[in-house]
Parts: sequence; C-alpha cells; structure tokens
Amino acid sequence: MAIFCVPKFAAEKIKNIMSSGKFDIKKLYNMSSKERNEFFTKHTDSDIGNLLNVKFEEAMISKQKTAMQDFVNSIMSPKEKTKLVYKSMMDKINNLNETGVLSPKSEKVFLQDLVTDKLGINVSAAEVIKISEKAKKIQEAQKKLGDDLGNPEKMQENIDFFEAKKEMDDYLLSLTPASNLRILTGTIGRGMMLFSIKSPLLNIGSNIEVGLTEAMSRRIANLNIRGADNKLSIDYIKMVNKIYQKTGFDLSRMTSLKDTGASGERVLGETIHAKGPGGIRKAGQFVEDIVFKQLMGAPDVAFSSAHFADSVNLNSMKLAKGDAVKGRKLMLDSMKLEPTTVEGEIIRAQGILDAQKATWTNKSWASRVSEGIRKVINDVSGDLRLGDWFMPFVKTPANVIATGMDYAGMGIPKALVKTVQAIKAGELKDPEFIKSVSRDLVRSGIGLTGAFIITQQLKDEDFVGAYDPARYQIEKLRNTNYNAVKIGDKWISLDWFGPLSVPIGAMMYARKYGSTPGENTFQYALGSGGVFQQFWNLPGVSDTYDVVKSEIYKKNQTLDEMTTEVMDYALSQAYSRLVPSFLTDIAKATDTKERETGGTVIGQIMAKIPGVRETLPEKKTIFGETIETEPAWSSILFGGRVKTSKETDIIKEISDISTSTGKGITFTDWDKSISKTLAQFKEKRGVKNYEKAKIQYGQELQRLLKETFRDKEYKRVSDDEKLKIINGLDSIAIDNIFDRYHFKYKKEK
Repeated sequence: MAIFCVPKFAAEKIKNIMSSGKFDIKKLYNMSSKERNEFFTKHTDSDIGNLLNVKFEEAMISKQKTAMQDFVNSIMSPKEKTKLVYKSMMDKINNLNETGVLSPKSEKVFLQDLVTDKLGINVSAAEVIKISEKAKKIQEAQKKLGDDLGNPEKMQENIDFFEAKKEMDDYLLSLTPASNLRILTGTIGRGMMLFSIKSPLLNIGSNIEVGLTEAMSRRIANLNIRGADNKLSIDYIKMVNKIYQKTGFDLSRMTSLKDTGASGERVLGETIHAKGPGGIRKAGQFVEDIVFKQLMGAPDVAFSSAHFADSVNLNSMKLAKGDAVKGRKLMLDSMKLEPTTVEGEIIRAQGILDAQKATWTNKSWASRVSEGIRKVINDVSGDLRLGDWFMPFVKTPANVIATGMDYAGMGIPKALVKTVQAIKAGELKDPEFIKSVSRDLVRSGIGLTGAFIITQQLKDEDFVGAYDPARYQIEKLRNTNYNAVKIGDKWISLDWFGPLSVPIGAMMYARKYGSTPGENTFQYALGSGGVFQQFWNLPGVSDTYDVVKSEIYKKNQTLDEMTTEVMDYALSQAYSRLVPSFLTDIAKATDTKERETGGTVIGQIMAKIPGVRETLPEKKTIFGETIETEPAWSSILFGGRVKTSKETDIIKEISDISTSTGKGITFTDWDKSISKTLAQFKEKRGVKNYEKAKIQYGQELQRLLKETFRDKEYKRVSDDEKLKIINGLDSIAIDNIFDRYHFKYKKEK
C-alpha cells in the first residue's frame, strides 16, 4: 500500500488526540463510515478527513497487516515510532480481525467512504450487496471462460460472460443517472433525427461500398487472398453478432473490457447513457435500443465483425507463411480480447483498425478536429450540450471525408511522408511500414481508378456541385440535388458513393470547370469542389463558416429580426429532435405534391406532419407548374438524396447557356420580389388576382421561351447574345400579363 502524505498540521492534531488516550484505533475501527469521517474532518478539514477515512478503511479490509501499519506510519515521524504509543497501536492492529467490504453484515461496518472512492459513486450497504452478487456472476462466468474471452469455440461461455457484465454495467449506470436535459439533447434529440428507414439504409449502402474497397485493398497490399480458416471466421462473425444482440457489446472493435461498446457511441462519438428512473430516461433507453442498437448499430456490427474476421484470417495466414495449422492458432489467439502472443496482439490490432476503417468509426485527423470542436462547445454549455444540438453527427461524416481524400489521391503524399520518416529511422524493411505504405497507395489507386471509370460514364451536365445562387432557379427547374450525379433519370447524391464520393466530385469539378491541364489540376485539388476544399466541409468547420458567413450577410439585421430568426431556428431544431424523422418521410410519402411553407417555421413544421401537410398551398415552378413529390417508396427509402430529373428541352437550353457563359439566369420570383411595380399591381388588383397572374406569368414565360428557341435567328447568334435574349423575355412576359389585367404602373408622388 502506497504511503500518502498528510499535511503536518493535520497529522499533529490526530497524533495528539490518539496519544492522549482519549481515542484509539479500536474505536475508529468500530465506528460507522460516517462517524469516522466526521472524526477525521473535525480535526482536519473535509477534504483531508475524507481522504484519511478512505485510507483507513482500505487498511481495514487489507489482507496484509502492513496496510494498517502504513496508515500509522503516514502520521508518525521516525522519532515518534520509538515511543510506547506506537508499539501499543501496532499491537492492537495485529489483533484486529479482517472485514470484507463487499459483504457488510450491518450498516455499522459498511466502509462507505472506501467504496465511494473505489467505485466513483456513492452507494448504500444494500446496493453494495447487489453489486457483490452481480460481481459473483461475472466471476463465475469468467471462471468457466478462462483465458478464452473472444474465442468463437466457446461461444456460449462468451455470451454468459458479457450478459453478466452488462447486468453489472447497467446497474452501476442506474446508480449515477445523467440529467434529463443531457439525455434530451445528447440521446433523444439525435436519435429522433436518425429514426427513419433512409438513415440506416444509407449507412448500410456506404458500408457495403467502403467494405468492398477496403477488402480489395487488404488483398492487394498483402499480395494474399487465401485465409487460414474461413469456417473459424464465420463462427467468429456469428458469435460477435449474437453477443451484440444480447448485450450491446461489440467484441470486434473492443480494445479492452473498459470499452463500454455503447451502441450509440459508434454513431455519435461521446454518448450520454439513459439508465435510471423517470419517463425521459425510459424514452432515452428506447432510443438507445431501437435507433442506436438496432437501426444503426446492428448493421455496423455485422460489417465490423466481417472485416475483423477477414483481416485476422488473411494476416494470420501471411504471418504463418502459408502454414494453415499455425495460421489457425494465430487466428484463435488474435480473436481473444487479450492475445497471449506478440503475433496475436499485432494481428488483433490490425483487425480492429481494419474493422473501424471499413465502418467509418476509426479515429482520423478529421474526426479528431470535428469531435474536438463539439467537445469544446459541450463543455462550455454544460448539461445543455449545445455541441450535440448544433453538430448532432460528426464522427462518421468526418471519417467519410478523410477516407474519401485518401481515395482521391492523398494516400500518395501520405506514403511519401511515411517513407521519408522510415528512411530517417532506418525502418524501410519493417513489415509494418511496408504494409502501411502499401495500403495508402492501394487506396489511392482503387479510388482514382474507380472514380475515373464512373466519371467516364457521365456528361458534364450530369453533375451538380455545391450550391450556386446564380443557378438556383435553373437547378430547381431541373429538380437536382447539390453534389449529385445523374444516372438514368435520377439525381443521386454523392453520399451514396461512400469512399469514392470525394474523387468523383473532384474529377467532375475539374472536367466541368477546367479548360486546360493546369486548370483541371487546380480544380481537382483546390477548386470549390476539389480534394483539399473538403476540409471546409468537416462538421464543426463548415458550421462555423456558415454562421460567420450568414452573420456577415445579415450584418444590418435589426434586433427584432435577429431574435425572431433565433427563435424560429430553435423551434425548428426542437421539432426535428423531438419528432421521429420517419414521420416527415411518411408525410411526404402520403402527399403527391410539394408544399409552400411561406418561409415560416410553423409552415415548415406543418409540412412534416401527415394530413396537416396537405392543407398547405401547392408549390409551383417558375413556369407555374405544380411540383410533384417523389414516389412514396423513394421518399421513405432515400429521402431527398434521390430525385427524379425534370429536365425538358427548354430547361436544358437555359442550363446550357448559363454554363457556357458562366452566368446565371434569373427570372422574376413574384413571391420574393421587392419590385415596386409588382407591389402596386398586388395592391390595385388584389391578392387573389395577384396569385392567378403569378401562374399566368410563368405560363407566358414558358411559351415565349419555346417560341424563341425555335427561331432560326436565335440559333445563329452567340451564347452571350442568347443570354441577353433569354433575360429579356422576362420583362416581355410581365408586360403581357399587366396588359391582360389592364394595369399600368403609376409613379408615386
């Protein structure tokens, strides 16, 4: 037992009272924990008194008599140890009976301060008895399992152990419940945003893609496709998934028993447990079990276990130099949570890394940046956890960007840096260095090749990059997604391309906006959709940028406007975090028309409620045509990440001219226009006629465009001239509508 330092003034007070004969060790021993704490505190202070009591109780239950002696030694100087009082105290210590702290026979002998210090929680004697009972279950399960924790040949024993551990963990967590506010913002709020079919479906889709590329890179980098024992791999996958379903622990990515394996942690990063009493905590537990464990976690674990098993299968065979028998032994050892050989530790560590990388749960430079930003905000805001509120999901999106950059060619400079470091350290022949560099190069090779093949099947106009205000109306007419490609008649978000999303986007930017090799290279690397620009899309970084940009744009806002905007934002975000996302999907799936929300938060919320949504006005294009929703199955399965192209010959011509000239084409938006002429028209002819005229304007504009595009004179002029003609048709269409309503603008006096 380590000797701790007691301040001199405190030690003097305790020695004096003990030396006086008014108090002795036996009396201290027979006191309750509370009484003893009060004694020490009375003669020192609260902090030192508590520390003394913890150390005294630790000595009381020690199996070594020297523990109590150490306690006395900590308050006695070398000179004082020669006195009779010291010998007398030692004699009494030698005659004391040992007491077991985890089996208190009464509240009197319960060493509460020691238990609180060791467990980190304040518990009663009754609670300690329960802890003791649950600890015995773990010990019994551990005894049956032996050193085979993680061995698939002892599946049931492993399940029994983790069930016992879960029982203990759940009980201990219930003794230290998190605040309801933390659960609302940290667990329920984020869970509701994922509570849909489209979120887990995208997770599965992206896991399939990165899984295939990672499995390919493993084989190419290792120059090996044969494993040691495929059946053992399958058995391991079955065991991991059974353990997960019964307990929530993921053995394939667990580094130690201290790793909680919390279902939501892989999706959210830091999580807040919802164990404990109360309705909000019950709701939090439901979200944990359904959303995080099943919808998001179960597919994750299925892929993770498969990648871990595949990794150890291949690496065991390679390390065994083709000897299947030896390879199988290495596999079994590496599958254990605590391998017994160095080879097993190396194989297991690589397996965990491969499993994490292939499920977007690894710790990358990108995830550290994003999680760091969120942590700072959470720490500052306390239980409110504003970081979770403003940045609900950071780890997976950040890792998608980091991995995508590797596949876009960043693996090549990474490999060069590692090579220089290896040369300096004399580790060029180190197998781990060779494997690491090989994987970097292979990822870049697979990513660049795959992206090139895909982009060769696309036309320039089949790609839409980041939001461009100059093309807002055009893209609305085309019904596109931003950062999407058109395959067939569908606009598909690049999110669905997993690790290839970054190189595909960068290649399309380079091809669409670069006209020379130099420009192409610049656009690929540094353009607005280039590889290095992805840093600004990281969660936290992009949020900060958007806030700063919006504040600069709105620098002339009044206090009332700012307050209204903040309240609207808070209400909108609260709704999205308290109502399951699938409700919004159902609302859209059961409605065949897109709806106008009037730009209000109430309107936006109404559009997310089934039945209520249909009471809102139909949304129309600038041409006055009603916008239809996607088929019900598409809304439920894909949300807004898949859209049907609405491009016609007229829309294509407008889009092509805009792209060719590099300028936007904007027609009058009657809903957002600040034109005094339109305002006067609305006042003179009334709201009802204004709404009718708005639709008629769109129909008239479309008629004029159709006639113009057929005209031979129009076809002969340059694109710049065509742009002027198209923009001029807007005024003609408005004048024609004004004539129809016999309206002429009168200047105000």
